[in-house]
Amino acid sequence: MNLKCEEAVRQFFIYLDHSLAGEPLETLEEHLRECLDCCERLEFSRQLDGVVKARLEAGTVPAGLEDRLRKCLANLKGAQGG
Repeated sequence: MNLKCEEAVRQFFIYLDHSLAGEPLETLEEHLRECLDCCERLEFSRQLDGVVKARLEAGTVPAGLEDRLRKCLANLKGAQGG
């Protein structure tokens, strides 16, 4: 299966949490071997994930962050027709 960049990016945080397996994992890793842009995006996602997790562990999440994230995710879901 040829994975498009948009589809690959949607799987990054699942991948970073080690929750992607089987054919989807193989397909994403194949795409990453061939796509420098997605490799760079994955590295950014990895850094962002690390910062967020560190903040969560330290209990220093800014006020209102959860609400902003929920709104952002709702907007993304609406834009994708889901």
